[in-house]
Amino acid sequence: GCVSLGCLAADGHNVIGVDTNLSKLELINSGKSTVIEKDLNKLIFTGVSDKKIIATDNYIHAVKNSDVSIICVGTPLAKDGSLDISHVLKVSEQIAEALKSKKSFHIISVRSSVPPGTISKIENIIAGISNKVVDEDFSVLANPEFLREGSAVYDYYNPSYTLIGGSNETAMNSLASVYNKVKAEVVLTNISNAELIKFVNNSFHALK
Repeated sequence: GCVSLGCLAADGHNVIGVDTNLSKLELINSGKSTVIEKDLNKLIFTGVSDKKIIATDNYIHAVKNSDVSIICVGTPLAKDGSLDISHVLKVSEQIAEALKSKKSFHIISVRSSVPPGTISKIENIIAGISNKVVDEDFSVLANPEFLREGSAVYDYYNPSYTLIGGSNETAMNSLASVYNKVKAEVVLTNISNAELIKFVNNSFHALK
C-alpha cells in the first residue's frame, strides 16, 4: 500500500492513504515511508511536501473525496494454508458504508493477493450494505500487483503488464488511465481470468 501511495503521488495523483495504525499515519504525514524499499522514502517525502499525499483513519472521508479506492491490505496464510481475506472483506464493508451517501460512480481496485471468487464476494458485500448497484453505481476490478520485496518501486514502474479484470469497460479504462506513467501493456480481461492469473503467477514464483 505504501509503495502504491508513493508511486501514484509521484505520477501526479492526489492520494489519500487510509490505515488503522496511528503510528503508520504519523510516519506518512511526516513524509516517511512505513516500509524499507529503495527510493520509497524520497517518493513519500516529495508527495507529502507537494500536498499530493495525506494519510488518515477516516475511511468515510477518503471514499467520498476520491474516484478510486485501492485495496492493498494483507492476506496472510491461515492455519490450513489458504489466504486469509478477512482484512479485504472488512475494508470492503467500510467502503460500502461510505458509498451509502455518495452519489457519483466509484471504482474499487483490488490489489491484494486474493483467491478466485473474492471479487464476487466484495461486490455482494458492497451492494448489500450500500444499496448501490454493481456496475451502475460502483465497479469492483481485479488489479493485482506483482511486486518483489526490495525492488517494489522498480517493479511498480516496470511490470510485465498491467492487469485489470472487470465487467464494466468504462471503469476498466478509467483505472487503466491511472497507470499512464507505467510503461507496460495494459491487459483487460474478465474478473475470473484476472484473479486466476494472479494466483497462477504466485504459484509459479513459489515453485521456482
